[in-house]
Parts: sequence; structure tokens; C-alpha cells
Amino acid sequence: MPIFIYFRGFNPPFSAKPFPSRLCRWPEAPHLPSARSRFRPDSVGGLRAVASLQREAVSVPTLSVLTNNPNIMSHSRKRIFAGQRCPGHDYYSRCIYHIVLNKALGIPDFSSISGIPGNRQWPPHINLSPWGEAIASALSNIKNHYPFTSILRRAIMPDHVHFAIFIKEETDIHLGTIIKDLKIECSENMKDLITDRSIQIPSLSDTDSLLPFIPGYNDTFLSGKNQLSRMLNYISDNPRRYLIRRDEPGWFRKFIISDGDISLNAYGNWDLLEEAILEPVKISRKYTLEETIFHKRKWLQTIRNDGVLVSPFINPEEKKVRDWTLQNGGAVILIIPTAFEERYKPQGQYFDACAEGRLLIISDPDDNFVGTRQFESYTPSRQTCLRLNQLAESIAYGAFHRF
Repeated sequence: MPIFIYFRGFNPPFSAKPFPSRLCRWPEAPHLPSARSRFRPDSVGGLRAVASLQREAVSVPTLSVLTNNPNIMSHSRKRIFAGQRCPGHDYYSRCIYHIVLNKALGIPDFSSISGIPGNRQWPPHINLSPWGEAIASALSNIKNHYPFTSILRRAIMPDHVHFAIFIKEETDIHLGTIIKDLKIECSENMKDLITDRSIQIPSLSDTDSLLPFIPGYNDTFLSGKNQLSRMLNYISDNPRRYLIRRDEPGWFRKFIISDGDISLNAYGNWDLLEEAILEPVKISRKYTLEETIFHKRKWLQTIRNDGVLVSPFINPEEKKVRDWTLQNGGAVILIIPTAFEERYKPQGQYFDACAEGRLLIISDPDDNFVGTRQFESYTPSRQTCLRLNQLAESIAYGAFHRF
């Protein structure tokens, strides 16, 4: 089943005026900076949503504002709004989390990746640098400080770190406290490394302020059955995916995907089918305003956590979700009701997204329509819309894979 993250209290910026102003307000929280101040260009992280549906719409920064922050690393897949927590979740409870920590500017790479994707003799693998070894040591030592935790899997990539942590029992200690202590130990280990080996970091004049990670962290948590294996496989598969992104900057190719029953033509980055979070996008006329707001918040949380939105994006509001996602570094799986032309190549924003590995186009042809380039102005029948939306749900469920 698809992973549903219920994220309450956030106003997703999928349109210039996403909701009537009377419905949205961002009240101040006594223990947090103001909602507006956390969006200053010199601030780090995103906005922890504490809103109720009241007054005053708040604009959300574009990706350029976030990436102009010198403390935020630039990745092939932009990790926006780092440090966000899900207000509806109890971070003191028994749970399994997937945590991502991003490297700060000026810190040497944590590792290098070598190998050949798909080659059993030379499979992709991680070669830790001394800095990566310092992080690995801190990860292994977490259980000594917090016996109720267990690291299920980890992948120390050159510019970020993935790990799955199991909080085995309800505790009085917030997950954020554990992550903070982990970061402190990583920093101490790196300082010891500089002292013991006389290693210098030219970009750091003061080792006392050595901070290996940008502030905050990204987290997702298991909220349904049969999600653990997908989470762990995603973490383990990071070296292979990294090499593909490095060696194949564009995914301009056709291939076939299948669920074992039907086969469909596809174009773009097939790895998006294996992402840890796939979320279908559908806006129905039957939705109340509150339901629409709820779904938009859920989709925004998916983008925050490097998930992928799946949809034919037929409804004008769905198109706004698609366009905002692509413009802000997110990834989408687009379903179209037509066959690919012989020499098809995506145009406009689709071209750039495809070159960056953020786009997968799946063709489920409608017998009444021919030609992909007119799809934007094509109004499919209700039957076609239902069929494409059902396909989007099947893809989000994880039923389709590259054939």
C-alpha cells in the first residue's frame, strides 16, 4: 500500500493564492521562531506547521531562496524544508524512522562510491573517508547512549547520510534529542580526527565550531504494513542510484514497465518507481475545501521527504501541484493517455526534469487520442480519467516495475 503521511497545519503553495485568506493562519508558537522568520533567506530549515484553519495566507519561499542559503547543500534532488517534523506524530513513541542528514558546506566528502550498477562482480559500494568513519563510529555508538535504539541500516553517502533507526519502546526522550547527540558525537569524532592525524580543512579556520551537518534533519516513519522492507531496500540501494545519477545525467530513453499482468511504455527515470514514498495526486469535485487542504498538505510533505507524486494531472488544480513540484526540485510520475511518438522527447519543464532524473512519463494510450504534444490541451473522457487515476494508485502501491 502507498505510504500516507498525515501532515496537519501546513498551507502548500501550489498556487499564488492556494486558499482563501480567511481560512489560513500561522499562529506563533512560544517554543519556536515565528512562522515568517523561519522563511528568511538567512534562516535554516523549513516551517514546522502549527497552524489552524483561520486567517492570513503565508507565502512559501521558492527553491532559489532556500538554495541561496550557504548552509544548504545543493543535491541532484533538492532536499527542501529540512528539519520539519510531522505535528500529528508522537516522537516519543515506539517507531522506526528513516533519517537523512545533509552535509554542511566546507566539510570534506564522507565517502566515495565505486562499482558498476547491475554488475554482480563489481557491485556499487561505499568507500568511507576518515570523515565517514567518524560518522559510522557515532552511529554504532548510539545504542551505548540509548539502549532502547537500534540502527537497522545505514548508507553514508558523499554528501548526506541515510539510516533507519528503531526506537524499541516509548520513552521520555524526543527523537530530536537523539539526533542532536548523534551530531555532537560526529563533530567530536571529527575534531579528534583532526588532532590525531593533523588533518587540516582549509575552509574551516576554527575547528571548535566544526559542524558536519546542516541544521535539522529529514525524517519519515513507518505508518502501515509492509513498508519496512521498502525503506531498508531504499537505503541499501543508494550507492547504485548515486552512480546512475553521476554517470547518466539524463534519462532520455524508452522502456517497458509491468505489474506482471499488463505492460506499459515509459520514458525517463525508472528508478522513481522504487522510491520509498509514492503518493497519488487526485483532486475531486466532491472534495470539500478542508479535504483539498488536507491532501495538499500531504503532497507537500511527500515532496519534503524526497517522495514522488504520481498522477495524470488532469484537473487544473492538479496541474498546479505538478508545476510547483517540478519548479521546486520535486519529482513526478506523469501518466498520459497516448502512445509515444517514434522520436518523442519531453519539452519545456519536462525536458529539464528528465535530464535531472526527476521525471517518469508512463503511456496508457486512449484509443480516441493520438499524439503526445497536444496532451496539455486534451480533455479526456470521465472513463479515461478514472482509468488513469486507478493506474496512478496502482503505481503508488508499488505494483509496477521496470520490465
